[in-house]
Amino acid sequence: MENLNQSYFLSLQSYDSDLDHLRDFAEENKVPIVDQLSLDLVKQIIRIYQPKEILELGTAIGYSSMHFASISPDIHVTTIERNNEMIAYAKQHFSQFQYTEQIRLIEEDAAQAFSMVNDRTYDMIFIDAAKAQSKKFFELYSPLLNEGGIIITDNVLYHGFVANIDIVRSRNVKQMVKKVQKFNQWLSEQSDFKTNFINMDDGLAISIKERKND
Repeated sequence: MENLNQSYFLSLQSYDSDLDHLRDFAEENKVPIVDQLSLDLVKQIIRIYQPKEILELGTAIGYSSMHFASISPDIHVTTIERNNEMIAYAKQHFSQFQYTEQIRLIEEDAAQAFSMVNDRTYDMIFIDAAKAQSKKFFELYSPLLNEGGIIITDNVLYHGFVANIDIVRSRNVKQMVKKVQKFNQWLSEQSDFKTNFINMDDGLAISIKERKND
């Protein structure tokens, strides 16, 4: 039923821009990118909250960062990617779609890139990198988030296995699922963030950093 509901919602929208068609490119090249409804929700949050500086962990082909930047010319995105093939794709797409002025690409492992992005603070952070390191990334980069800012973590359901680990047969996959479970539990206990978990696509966690005077 859930897949039918998602298909129904997708049928109500038009995804026909040149940028939207990059999803086909990602699928053809087996590059994982943010699911469509999740992207729609994140973009709506951006429209409401109107962040000016966004930090993204995990560029891939540049699809989501360009969608973020497309909402307003006042938005600047700093995005981190370590894979050389993805970096080449992202550079090509940023140039092709004319986002080189709005998007800053950091060519580094997100675990090592802090000193390259701490020249500013951010209104929103989007974590879509190595799932086993979500907690590390959250702890590392959340000090750069402004009070009242938002951290959105993708894939917190990890293909639906997080809520039903017993169906997992692979030891490696089970270890990954346990790490995601531990991260979700840890995140829910962070008193300086208000977090909601969204059962959409592969799961989103939306965490708002508390203001000190609240």
